[in-house]
Amino acid sequence: MASIDGLTGAVVTIARRELAERLRSRWIWTVSLLLLATALALGFLGAAPVGVVGASSGGAVLASVVNLAVYLVPLLALVMGAGVIIDDKRHGQLDLMLAYPISPAEYFLGTFIGYLLALGLALATSFIPAGIVLSRTSGVDLLQYAGILGPVFGLGASFLALSFLISILSRDSARSMASSVLVWVLAVLVFDLVLVGALVGLGNRLPEPWFGAALLLNPADVFRLIAFSLAGDAASPLGLSTVAPPFSATTLGGVLALWAIVPLMLAHWLFQKRLATDTLI
Repeated sequence: MASIDGLTGAVVTIARRELAERLRSRWIWTVSLLLLATALALGFLGAAPVGVVGASSGGAVLASVVNLAVYLVPLLALVMGAGVIIDDKRHGQLDLMLAYPISPAEYFLGTFIGYLLALGLALATSFIPAGIVLSRTSGVDLLQYAGILGPVFGLGASFLALSFLISILSRDSARSMASSVLVWVLAVLVFDLVLVGALVGLGNRLPEPWFGAALLLNPADVFRLIAFSLAGDAASPLGLSTVAPPFSATTLGGVLALWAIVPLMLAHWLFQKRLATDTLI
């Protein structure tokens, strides 16, 4: 029991340190305010991002908020984690932390939890006030809106885990930032274009199960599928998710969780391996 308490205490200490440092970042709060302002603009100016200019429909606004999350939440998570751990190693903070009775696993887990809490606070301070305002001004169903908040957090967690893996693989902050932006472009912009091209080119020759499996290879599309399953007809303008084969909410939630767990486990394994051989940077 003492060892468990010691592990918990070490992880909490690291998490609180990282959380405090992330909350002092003006960039995080700038993006959070941008998310809030853009979400409110969707309600007041219409649902232009989904082609329903001037619409006052709560469903169209909700679909626009979902698409807003698809674009900005992964970018926030990826850029936030660019250079994570690598910067600590380069500045000597990692060696200093490991000089204390803190194991590399505790350091890694605590760092991720701290970043995840900071990301969650940034998302909460943007999406929760926006939902309250939109429910009063644009007819957005507050229960449906509340239902997508969990998947929004899951979307952020999956891309944050990817950012940890990218950072360890890059060994350099600048390369990590460039790679993170590239991953964002591929996941949010290019992936769906490739699938649309495949649908147009192959037509009926592309089996429906293959198309559904392909969507699960992108956490952004998994999030869209979850939002569509929760919001139903209200979120009809959600692109490829409307023509995808049906998946259960449990399946989609499990896949999104795997998109956070698997990259994080790979990043942890690579971190331990390179730390032991002193090849982290």
